[in-house]
Amino acid sequence: MEGRDIADETAGPGRTFNLRPFAKRAGGTAEAPEERPPRTKPKHRRKKRKIAALGLVVAVLATTAFVVGSVFYASVDLPEELDAALSQGSTVYFSDGTTVMGELAAEQRTSVDLDEIADDLEHAVVAAEDANFYTHPGVDAKGVLRAIVNNVKGGDQQGASTLTQQYVGLVADIRGDGSYLRKAREAAMAMKMEEAFSKDQILNHYLNIVYFGRGAYGVEAAAQEFFGRSAADLSTSQSALLVAQIKSPDGPYDPRDPYGKGGSVEDATERWNYVLDQMVVTGDLDQVKRGAITELPETLDPTNDGDGLGPEGFVTNGFVLQELAKAGISTDEVLRGGFDITTTLDADLQELAVDQTGIREVAAADANVAAALTAIEPGTGRVLAYYGGENGAGLDLADDVGHRPGTMFNTVVAAAAVESGIDIWSPELDGSSPQTFATYLDEEGEPKELVNVGGASDDEISLSEAVHQKLDTPVYAVAEQLGGAAIAKAAADLGIDRMWDPHDVDEHGVAAEVAAGDDTVKFMPDIGIGAYPITTLDAASMHATLAAGGNAAEPFFVESVAGPDGQVYEADPKSTEAVAAGVAAEAASTLSPNTWESREHFNVTMNASSTWHAGFTEGLSLAVWAGDETKEGDGSSHTGTVAEAIWWKVMDGRPDRFYPDDPKVADRLGEAQTEPWEVPPPEDEQAEQDAAQLEDADAKEEAALEEAGAETEGGIDEPTDGAETPTEDSSEWPWD
Repeated sequence: MEGRDIADETAGPGRTFNLRPFAKRAGGTAEAPEERPPRTKPKHRRKKRKIAALGLVVAVLATTAFVVGSVFYASVDLPEELDAALSQGSTVYFSDGTTVMGELAAEQRTSVDLDEIADDLEHAVVAAEDANFYTHPGVDAKGVLRAIVNNVKGGDQQGASTLTQQYVGLVADIRGDGSYLRKAREAAMAMKMEEAFSKDQILNHYLNIVYFGRGAYGVEAAAQEFFGRSAADLSTSQSALLVAQIKSPDGPYDPRDPYGKGGSVEDATERWNYVLDQMVVTGDLDQVKRGAITELPETLDPTNDGDGLGPEGFVTNGFVLQELAKAGISTDEVLRGGFDITTTLDADLQELAVDQTGIREVAAADANVAAALTAIEPGTGRVLAYYGGENGAGLDLADDVGHRPGTMFNTVVAAAAVESGIDIWSPELDGSSPQTFATYLDEEGEPKELVNVGGASDDEISLSEAVHQKLDTPVYAVAEQLGGAAIAKAAADLGIDRMWDPHDVDEHGVAAEVAAGDDTVKFMPDIGIGAYPITTLDAASMHATLAAGGNAAEPFFVESVAGPDGQVYEADPKSTEAVAAGVAAEAASTLSPNTWESREHFNVTMNASSTWHAGFTEGLSLAVWAGDETKEGDGSSHTGTVAEAIWWKVMDGRPDRFYPDDPKVADRLGEAQTEPWEVPPPEDEQAEQDAAQLEDADAKEEAALEEAGAETEGGIDEPTDGAETPTEDSSEWPWD
């Protein structure tokens, strides 16, 4: 049967089966046939079903997202006024809250049409900020995906905001919100704006509102601020540098760094090159022309007061912005926020100090001289009047520059001596002149003679009387005994923050600025005779501490800030006991109290040198510097000076509210106010004898002056050299 086909009766006619024999194993045993695996569904069918299921999920999610997105999109409205943010300047007031001192950013906005803007600037801003501006519907999907990938990979954070998004974010004032909801709102508003306005209209709006730095909003103001020309006249190079500012205004890309934010020529050049290169990429700048642009364009010096800020500019555009920045209110917020800023400056006192004393005419009369003034309220630190020069955007002579205080600084030595336990009333010092000291050296390191002002001399004198008479030789002897570090510490305690070290001068002749409280600085004994320059702001603060019985307060200029939604900032002045009341009283007693009958109800205390006049009364500490510092230390008198004349005009004409008997002064200063100008009562018999000797010495000095024909009845503001005291209308000043 092997190999046969047999008919299968069950198969039906004509059907056969081919029967194959079983294969035999070795040994003759037949092997069972292999079992076939069970039949299964193909893999590609399972994959199709999974894809279909996933597609269904995606469709559901997409539908849900579309519905939610549509509802959200419909709920977002464009701002009613697209240019509302163009009128948000802040106003700065004097302390009365009504007298305007200045405006911030109001003069820095000028809207122009697109045809009044250089084409290169339009091209530059599109190339650098939104290369797909003319093709996207308000949101750049590719840019968003690129930013997401970059952020996930840990690269620099990117926002992918288009120009339209940036604009609506600024107008709606939501740019400070970093949430995804903000981004969604911004995107919806941008797409709606694209439906309502043309690309050119959007670009025009953007260029009129965006902040470029230096207080300039909009391209026209920025072109004037940076280059002194209109936006229509900007070159390709200038356009690129302006656009470079948009990424970080008032930041690293301003080569002149006007706000001290770390701007540099190197960083500015790098960003400027990037903008130019992007213009080549977008086809808006020919490669050959690009290759010819190699040097960063020159910008205007922002310290030149082109806007005529005047003396108050140091306050409005300087101290106000600095203090608010420390309080968490940025310059950008101030310039755009519509704030009402009330300062501490008294309108009447400021007008008196600046416009009625002749201080503004000092520099005009002689190019080699200048003047500065600061008035502070003792016990609180409120700055009541301030003059740093005519150019409120330039060099501040009241705070940026130090001036050698000379004999005015002797008071600090008295304070340091009292603090260290030295008896300042004992007449055991050698006040003869000239003298030499082991530490008072010339440029070759050899001892040089120290001469008292006017050649005055006294063989036996106390430190108190030496300070009172402005005798440098006995004061220097005590300074040498105490050491420069102890005197610097006393200065810091009294409120002097900064000095300039005359022994550390660079190749340009500029002395190094040092902190008075820095114990790593090697202060020399000549600090005691005023060799280290200080500012009028610090000098007024020092005398305010003496006036407040040793209580020091940090000077400040901003009283309060109110925004559209109410109060956002209020000063909280505090004073601390910097030196003991007894130390402050003894140091203050070395100054000259007013005793002349021609000036009633003054009770003022005075301190002076050949270029300084300072002092205080209850409620007012005043420091004035005026002169040519090259004359400091040449033996000139501390009386009959311009600084003295200015000082007395302020004290003579100050408003009634600054007089001691005004109850407002007592209410404001409270328990902090003392009477430091009264000499402490003698504690023993020796002290009584010392006081009697001082009184006798004063009487002898006055008699000697009268015998010499000196005029003493009218006070120290009457020159002793025969010169007439300048009047308000006089342009003649008695320089010594």
